Amino acid sequence: MIDSYSLEVLVPSVVMIVAMSATMTWAFFKVRSLIYQDKTK
Repeated sequence: MIDSYSLEVLVPSVVMIVAMSATMTWAFFKVRSLIYQDKTK
């Protein structure tokens, strides 16, 4: 069973990993769309 200390350490770490992954995914699509727009000019 997970104790409260492990939960206090684990939850923020998991949240940060998810947030970073989401930001990287968003940035990838943003950059890709900008490159695509640039090619069409």
